[in-house]
This record gives sequence, structure tokens and C-alpha cells, in this order.
Amino acid sequence: MQPHARPVDESAGRRVVDVTVVIPAMNRAHLLGRALRSIEEQTVQPSRVIVIDDASEDDTAAVARDAGAEVIEMGERSGSGPARNAGVRAATTEWIAFLDSDDEWLPHHLETVLGHARGHVLATTAAMASGGKWKGSPYQKAVALTPASMLVPSDLVVTSSTVVRRDALHEAGLFRPLPRAQDMDLWIRVLEVGTGVAWGEPTVVYHEHATQAVRDVDLMRASFENILSEYAARPWMSVRLRDSALSRVIWDDMRLAQHRRDRRAMVLKALWFARRPHVGPGLWSILRQRKIARGRERAHEAAT
Repeated sequence: MQPHARPVDESAGRRVVDVTVVIPAMNRAHLLGRALRSIEEQTVQPSRVIVIDDASEDDTAAVARDAGAEVIEMGERSGSGPARNAGVRAATTEWIAFLDSDDEWLPHHLETVLGHARGHVLATTAAMASGGKWKGSPYQKAVALTPASMLVPSDLVVTSSTVVRRDALHEAGLFRPLPRAQDMDLWIRVLEVGTGVAWGEPTVVYHEHATQAVRDVDLMRASFENILSEYAARPWMSVRLRDSALSRVIWDDMRLAQHRRDRRAMVLKALWFARRPHVGPGLWSILRQRKIARGRERAHEAAT
């Protein structure tokens, strides 16, 4: 597929930026139009929009073409990671912006995130979930991103809010075909290449629905623990960091056991913490971030 500039209404005075938007989609004909309209409404326009149709059985590809997007059709179903890789490989722009087919950008998203991206290989903003939950960084300032910060306090990067330098993606090795958490896995490797920044302004609407893969909590947890094991030998990974990353899972298990009045489970989780006093600062940062996010959620609800 040859690269080409998207037709943009120049009379509207909107600048075209050196960005390719990559959207993986499988059977999303009923949702994709909303995502594509949100790109058309941006205050600055990307030079390319590529929809990767992951062997859909509906009109996903037709919806994308009707909206003026380029389409790559996967020969067989591959999953979101390999589908995104196909879009990145087809891109020629300096920056890649990711958008999931069920999410949408607010009109100033692309201009905002690119404004913070200068000097970095990755930049991301926050998102508000349709159910009112805050996603991404809740801090009202720029936060430096490192491989370690992807684990503690974690949850600072929302894929649909993120732009990454194309060369950094290739140097990091692109998405691996993991069952879950492919994005966290890649962001860690990208941040080994260069610096990143998270900005706590919500510029994306993250739409929640019953078919989302992230709702498989057990698989997400297993994938998270697998990532911790795979990066155990990295120079930035320490026993304290690994245990601190695990502490949020153990903490949530302990709270669930408390809710269920499962005394035995509560004691076992409490013993886990008692044997690892070094996780205290990391757990505190995780719980503090959650508290700040809840405050941002309440403020956003009050404002709307």
C-alpha cells in the first residue's frame, strides 16, 4: 500500500501533522464510525489513518473505507498486537498515534498529546471511561515515564491516548503476540529506548462494554505476573520493584477477602506483606495514585 496524504479541508485552517493513526478492528462496524469521526474532528489532522481489519465477518473494512481511511485486511485473525504491528509497518510518519476502534478522541487530543511529546519517544494523556472511571495519570502535572513506572505505580498509560515515535517502536521490537497486556509489555521496551511523559488531562473517551478483553481479570493478572518474570533480569528491575508491583494485586486480594469475610485468605495476604516490609513505599504510591484518581473522578462528575 502506497502512503498518501489524507484529504483535509484546508479552508477549516487545520494543520496536518506527521502522524499515522493506527486502529485495529475486528467486527467493529457498529463502533468504528464513532472513532473515525473523532479523528475528523481533531484541531490538527493526522496525515494518515490506517484501519487494520483483523479478519472481520462484518462490514468493518467498508465502514473504514467509506470514512476515507486506508485499510489493511489481515488474512487470518491475529489479535490486536499483530494487527497494530501491521499498521506500524505500513506507516512512514515520525509519530504513530494509537486509537482503539471502540474509543474516541476529544477534538483537542492529538494537538495536546503532540505538544507534550517533544523530546520524548512516548507521550500519553488521561482518559475518562464511559462509566465515570479515570484512566491513566491522575496528576495535574507532567509525569516522567520509565520502565519502572510502568509497574509502580502503574496504570499511567492508556493506549488510545498514546503517541510513540515510529523509530522507537521498531527499535523496541513492536507488539508481541501475548494473550493480554501486550501494550504494557511494549511500553516498557519503548521506555528502555528513550524517555516518556504522561499528562493528566483527559482527552479521550474510553468506552466500556461487556465484550472487552480487559474484563478477563484472571488472564490479565497472569499476564502481568508473566511480564514481571520476563523482565526480572533487567538492570532497572529490583526485588523491591517486583514485589511492590505484586503488592497491588495482593492488596486487592486482601480487600476482596475482607469483603467476603474470608478470614484465612486475609491472614495469608497479611502475612505476605509482613514478610516484605520493603514494599511499603511502593504500595503507598499505588494507593495514593488511586485516591487522587477517585478525586479527579468526583471533580469531573461534578463539572458535568
